[in-house]
Amino acid sequence: MMHRAIILAGGNIGDTARRFVEAERLLQERGVEVVARSQNYESRAWGFESEMLFTNCAWGVATELQAEELLDVLQEVEALLGRNRDVEREEKLQRGARYCSRTLDLDILFYDEEHISTERLKVPHPLIMERDFVITPLCELLQCSKEQLADKIEKIYD
Repeated sequence: MMHRAIILAGGNIGDTARRFVEAERLLQERGVEVVARSQNYESRAWGFESEMLFTNCAWGVATELQAEELLDVLQEVEALLGRNRDVEREEKLQRGARYCSRTLDLDILFYDEEHISTERLKVPHPLIMERDFVITPLCELLQCSKEQLADKIEKIYD
């Protein structure tokens, strides 16, 4: 069965735009087809201080993978493109921060119209409406307003 998901791609270390292109290729090889994309947007770091701007974009994807299988593939692609969660964990501990700069972050925002809450995965992503760097590319991709996006999320939770 083909599933539809929306992924947010982000990062602020190195050539993020080039890394997005490579991530799309790696996802395609793993059965995740990017069928729509927003433009890239730049924004300041959220939840921590960084002089480097983040680049973010939203992708609509089609896949036969189940939600947690998709999460596994996204984390594999992050690692292949330079993300090291152990180094990030250490940096966050040293700085006393919850977030830090990263080469690539791939988050599942929506998976079909499902509400998923497991230890590893929360969908819709619980902080969507608190983050303009998510809202802007997501509304472009979905061709909706911020209010329509909030309604969509609320309907999934009902």
